[in-house]
Amino acid sequence: MTQTISRYILAGLIPVFLISLPLYAQESEPSLDVRAEAMDYFIRGITDFENEDYERALDNLTAAHLKISDDPGINYALSDVYMVMGDYSNAAYYAGLSAQAEPENKWYHLQLATIYQRSGREEATIRAFNDALEHHPNDTDILYMKAQVLVEIGRLEESNEVYDRMLELTGGDFEIHLRKFQNYNALQEREKAFRELERMRELNPSNLSTLHTISQYYIELGDEESARETLEDARQRNPRDPQTLILLAEIYASNSEWQELGDTFVSLLEDQMLYPSQKMELVRFIYSQHQRNPNVEILADQTARAVNAFSRNEPDYAPAQMIAAEYFLMQDEPENALESLERATTAEPDNSDAWAQRVQTLFQLEKYDEVIDLSAKANEAASGNGFVLFFTGASYLLTDQPEEAAEWLQRATNAPGQRAFRSVVYGTLGDVKQDLDKWEEAVEAYEMALRLDRNNHNAMNNYAYYLSLREERLDYALEMSERAVSMEPGNAAYLDTLGWIYFKKGNYEKAKEYITMSVETGDASAEVYEHLGDVYEALGNDDEARNWWSKALEMDPDRDHLKEK
Repeated sequence: MTQTISRYILAGLIPVFLISLPLYAQESEPSLDVRAEAMDYFIRGITDFENEDYERALDNLTAAHLKISDDPGINYALSDVYMVMGDYSNAAYYAGLSAQAEPENKWYHLQLATIYQRSGREEATIRAFNDALEHHPNDTDILYMKAQVLVEIGRLEESNEVYDRMLELTGGDFEIHLRKFQNYNALQEREKAFRELERMRELNPSNLSTLHTISQYYIELGDEESARETLEDARQRNPRDPQTLILLAEIYASNSEWQELGDTFVSLLEDQMLYPSQKMELVRFIYSQHQRNPNVEILADQTARAVNAFSRNEPDYAPAQMIAAEYFLMQDEPENALESLERATTAEPDNSDAWAQRVQTLFQLEKYDEVIDLSAKANEAASGNGFVLFFTGASYLLTDQPEEAAEWLQRATNAPGQRAFRSVVYGTLGDVKQDLDKWEEAVEAYEMALRLDRNNHNAMNNYAYYLSLREERLDYALEMSERAVSMEPGNAAYLDTLGWIYFKKGNYEKAKEYITMSVETGDASAEVYEHLGDVYEALGNDDEARNWWSKALEMDPDRDHLKEK
């Protein structure tokens, strides 16, 4: 708290000997020399205080006090220093001396109130305000400060009594009615709070915040018509205010007035005078309503209109394109989502989320070459984004480019991300390392994947299958495979892996059981058919073996070794 000499002058707090010197000194009064010395110490002390050298300020002001101990200005300055230094006991003592010497000076009482308030002495704070009000009963500043302190200590009814006194002095005052409303609201005295709102509305009928609050009170009181009327009043005053429209929309939604909701929003979304961020609020609202009521056809239509209008009218606003992409993906319209995502990355080239979603959507559409073509630009714009790195690596894997896949996936392992996602990255890296015949590195990747997420059933299945091919740790492979199948019992690949492990362990009946189940899912690959033929061969049924090998060859003519079998 920086104090200046001018502040003391303006507040009437300069020691009296600085303001006027008597023509002659009485016996009980300090001599002119003493006064001059005190004045010098006082000026130096105030200057030190202004420069935040509190120790020196205290020394100089104490010296002034020793010269003239009963001067209220000096004592007030000492109180200031002690208060800043956190010594509230001495601060209160010297402020009290000032107030006793000049009880009509309100600043001395307010100084005491401030000290008591900071030291947590609530009752003493109120007494100090009351002492000031004895001499200045109509001072609205003192009344306001007292009311605020009463609020802080939870005496809300007394606070409102003080506010009532202020209203008597000032007439209608929007701010005071607002404070009273807040107090009544906290006391849950709804009717009194509502009356204060109505007075605020009379004083400032164009205040939208007041109208919004009034409408909410009407809703709580069950008077929806009055709430609607109040919001229509607000809408007429500012037709483009998003908060007014959202509150109206909530009424529309509660009454399933979806046509009115959509028409209102779409007209505004095409308004070039409305900020894109304001439009976003409207779109998010109608979108959330659609998510809560997905089967309401008219709401679905209105949501589509709103999202399309927003996206169309704000092509350079990335958030508009992002929410459109989210909506299109939810509607299973990935191509439209891609168009929005492309606009988002064009409008905001460093939008990491937009790039990640764009790459992921391309990957899900099996457009692996496009992912690879886009990867350099995407990685430059969204440097270190784990999703961009992962889907690029996975695209290389699925286009038979394992070396490049390993490079991108290795980088993806270093990117920040949730444990479950990082587990998927390591599991995929394990698959690539296996393809590259780097088995030890593959094992490290699989183990890390399962350490990060013990429920990563895809990693469990693949790891188990490759262990079975190598005929290593078959019991561990069986344990992982059984757990994977328990998590996805209808997965053809998982059932085949479990059956193949049993085959490697010599349990041909169990092998036949699970591989047959894999075939019966309808999703079995040529490799599964071949496995079933191998099982029948092991069981001595050559006819069935040839039957399944033939089916495998029909499904995948490149399996030339089956012709020999």
